[in-house]
Order: sequence, then C-alpha cells, then structure tokens
Amino acid sequence: MLTKDEKDFLNKIPRDKIVNVSPFDNRITRTVNEIVASINKIFPDLEIKHMGASALKISGQNDIDIYAFSKPSDFNKYLPNLVKLFDAPLHQHKTFIEWKFKRNGFDIELYLSTKDSETMKRQLTVFRILSKNDKLLNEYRKLKEDMNGKSFREYQRKKYEFYHKILDTNSPIGSTIQNERS
Repeated sequence: MLTKDEKDFLNKIPRDKIVNVSPFDNRITRTVNEIVASINKIFPDLEIKHMGASALKISGQNDIDIYAFSKPSDFNKYLPNLVKLFDAPLHQHKTFIEWKFKRNGFDIELYLSTKDSETMKRQLTVFRILSKNDKLLNEYRKLKEDMNGKSFREYQRKKYEFYHKILDTNSPIGSTIQNERS
C-alpha cells in the first residue's frame, strides 16, 4: 500500500509525462565526484550520499541524486555556501532543501536533508538492500527498463510498489530480507 506522501507525489505528476530510461553512463561518477568534492571543500564533515539508479550503476533517467545530511536546525549553517555553489534552492521544507540543476549534461537533484524522516529512512533502507542483493537489483533494473517510453506516473508507481515489496515483512521478498537481517 502506498503512503500518503507517495500518493500525493503521484498526483502531482502530469498525466502526459513520459519516462526516458537510459543505460548507466560512466561519466556520472566523475560528475558526482566533482559535486561532492566542491561541498566537502567547504564542509568536510558533512555526510554526503549519492543514491538512486546512478549510484547503483544501473539503467535510469540519467539523473544524479545526492543527499547531504544535517539536522534541520543546522540547515541555515550550510545554506549560504550551498547557494554560492548551486544557486538558490528550488524548494525549502522542514526536513529538506532541494536544488535542481544541470552539470556535465546530467540532471542533478541535490538535497540538504535530515536522515531522521520516515521517507529518508525508507530510501536509505531500500538503497542499502539493492546495493547488497544482486537478484533484487537486477529485478529493479528490469522494471525500470521495461517502463522506458511509458507514463512517468506509472513508472513511479511501479517503483514505489517495488520498494514496498522489499520493505513489507508480509511479502515473500520482504520477509526473506527481514530473516536475513536477523
């Protein structure tokens, strides 16, 4: 079952938006390293994590998702220098600040985010599971490739359903993963 946040996000996606899935591009690694180095130069202790399909080195939308983790009470400590590096953020929320920009031909989504939100905890867990389980990673890659050229809304829904299948202890996959952790 999808969460309220997931349903809300799906409803915001234009019905006519189409997903374009491409094979992993090795140039992504260089681009991620440049962005992370620029942040680390100013904030060497800020925890930064590259996630998503590009971090898993599988087919995806040729975009890069980078997260810098901080307590929301410290966001203002980082914000002025991040604005200098990446211009004004697209959105500011209680638990995250979001930038979108292009670098070396790739769409970049950069988040200054708390690790403690339920959404972020789920994302980190799914990423960790996919990073360690080749069978699930291959299934996820195939799901993404099969959706190429189709509705972005349906693509996102299928991804959410896949994440829930991994995380739900009542599903065969989820219960197997939970047993492996025990």
